[in-house]
This record gives sequence, structure tokens and C-alpha cells, in this order.
Amino acid sequence: MSEPVRFVSQKVDLDYKVVTSPVARRFDEQMRAGRITGHKCPECGLVYVPPKGFCPIDCVITDESNEVEVRDAGTLTSFTVITPIQYQGQEEKEEYVLANILLDGASGTIGQQRVEGIPHSEVRMGMRVKAVWGGDPNEGSRGWGLTGAIKHWEPSGEPDEPKEKYQEHVL
Repeated sequence: MSEPVRFVSQKVDLDYKVVTSPVARRFDEQMRAGRITGHKCPECGLVYVPPKGFCPIDCVITDESNEVEVRDAGTLTSFTVITPIQYQGQEEKEEYVLANILLDGASGTIGQQRVEGIPHSEVRMGMRVKAVWGGDPNEGSRGWGLTGAIKHWEPSGEPDEPKEKYQEHVL
């Protein structure tokens, strides 16, 4: 006969410091100013948002001289409806949509973007969306993603893009 399984409930508190690169700090500054920027590779022309400071395809360093602005609008390429599991500290109570968005002018998608202003049943791949600015720019500012300057994304009212325009970006 084996011993019964025992569980211990314990809270853990971790303190950590995130150190961001100069490229990430510059991106964050631009987001706070209401601009979404990326770096355009001088070799292949791919535009990385957020900028990486290099092109992983060509192994070329990029910097502010390669900075380009992309639109705060794009195409929703894939999404999921999240049903929050209730646990201690969980603030989300209602279902919400997270999506990958191909910004106009960017070569790749940005992920985990909140979509609002439309019933979940009407969210679809190819849908055109625009940023709703006015979030807390200090929230989520860890040197990756789009910081908290954008509250969420909502339908732009533009016609949907045909699948051929975004299919290589579907996850």
C-alpha cells in the first residue's frame, strides 16, 4: 500500500528586473508617442515589428537609420476566444478575443492582441482592424510586444482581405 498524496498550498512571490535593449527602449518611446515602428532590413527589405536590431534572415544589424513607421491598422490573420479559468488573482471574468495581426507595412504578425468592439461570433480571419490608442503605456512595457499604449483593436470598417494576402501568416 502506498502513502496518500499530500498537497501543500503555498504562495510564491518573485521579484525580478527586466533589462531592455536600446532598440526596445526606442520602440517603447515611439509607442508612447503614438507611432508603431519597425526596422527594415537593408538587404531583404523585411520589416520587423517590434524591431529586433538585426535581420535574422540576412544576419544584418539594424538601428535607428533602418527605422520605418507602419500603420496602426492591419489584417487579423488568426485568433482565439479565451474563456478565463477562475483562479486566485485572476481578473478576467468574461470571454475575450486574442488575435495575431499583420500590420500594414510589416512583414510579420504581432500576436496576443486584444480585439473588442465586435461580437466574438463575428471575428474572422481577414478582417481589417485598427488600433484604439489610449491604454496605459507603462503597462506591459517589458521591451517586447506593443506595450500598453494600445488599449485594443477593433474592426476598421474596411473590406476583409482575401486569404491570399495573409495566408502565409496564419498560425
